[in-house]
Amino acid sequence: MTATIRLDGQQRELAYNLNQALIEQMVDTGKLTTPAWQEAFEAVPRHLFAPRFTLPDNLGGHALDFGNEAQREEWLRAVYQNEALLTDFDEHDIATTSCSAPPVVAIMLEASVASDGDIVLEIGTGTGWTAALLAHRLGSHAVTSVDVNPQCVAQARERLSRLGLSPTLAAADGYLGYPGQAPYDRIIATASLRKVPPAWLSQVNPGGTILTDLRGDFAGNLARLTVDAAQYAHGQFLPETVSFMPLRSEEQPFQQLPELSSRAVGAQGEQRTTDLEPAMLRKRAFAFFAQLAMPGTRAGRIRVTGGTTYFCLTDPRSQSWARVEVDSDTDTADRRVEQGGDRRLWDELEAARELWHDLELPRPEDFTITITVRGDQIVSHPATDRQWSLPL
Repeated sequence: MTATIRLDGQQRELAYNLNQALIEQMVDTGKLTTPAWQEAFEAVPRHLFAPRFTLPDNLGGHALDFGNEAQREEWLRAVYQNEALLTDFDEHDIATTSCSAPPVVAIMLEASVASDGDIVLEIGTGTGWTAALLAHRLGSHAVTSVDVNPQCVAQARERLSRLGLSPTLAAADGYLGYPGQAPYDRIIATASLRKVPPAWLSQVNPGGTILTDLRGDFAGNLARLTVDAAQYAHGQFLPETVSFMPLRSEEQPFQQLPELSSRAVGAQGEQRTTDLEPAMLRKRAFAFFAQLAMPGTRAGRIRVTGGTTYFCLTDPRSQSWARVEVDSDTDTADRRVEQGGDRRLWDELEAARELWHDLELPRPEDFTITITVRGDQIVSHPATDRQWSLPL
């Protein structure tokens, strides 16, 4: 059973005001542009779907619970911040479910181009908030939502029923879609993937769309694809930025390949100077492009005994590695890189930067993506006819 949230008069007024302020902010920033979606946010307040949660680290990382009267005002104010709320964790205390940040939910709903008469499948029920917004706008009969976690599904169903909403909810592997209610006009995935599942293509009506966060080794980006009668899909990466937890599926496990961290920070290799700052990969546009140019490459920071931090590139398949110390006072022009293995990963990163500049600093939204009936994912830069393959 989920907690029944009952607020007193003063708390109800506060919740209303906080929700209205949040909606106005999303409207003012251009995240929420469609009046029908705005009305849905007004009718389906977020606090009904987050009775308890853990705040992200940037807000303190502590847990808040509606059931704790001493925390109630803090809980309510936290619900209406522009932040994701962590709502479920695995046995390793790693977050597996969240109530997505309101602007992200607004971006997804707007980008889905879902409208009256559309039949929608949501991948990733989570708390049920997005399913409720969809059901309010489109009607319960038009919405199906699946999640791999049966407990999430049961809690979401109870929350939705209290609002008089009854979309189809199912505990199922989202990678396989949900054939029982297919075909759909829209598939909306609130989890990140490395590859669009073939099942989704077969469950979308010709002319229907798939909206998903495709994620490579360095970065991810929202993509909207239109499916044709031959079950090909073609679309564009969008300028909007979202970040979702990986889709949990036995069909596409997010297994970590053996890391080369110990070798990357301890082995001896070829040394030289470099003017390339590791911080370049914090730039969304370059990170997106670099992962296309450097298939199979992982990036990460590693702190070793003594406090030194290295930025490392690794390729588990070729056992190649590169490292740069990131917390030294060395002049940028004298920054040293050391690398080993069959691939010279830092050389490749520098070459990617050069090509990125030659192509006039393309952004993710400058690329298109095509999914073939075999499941190949081809990313293209239309201005130059260059192509790459995903996943990497």
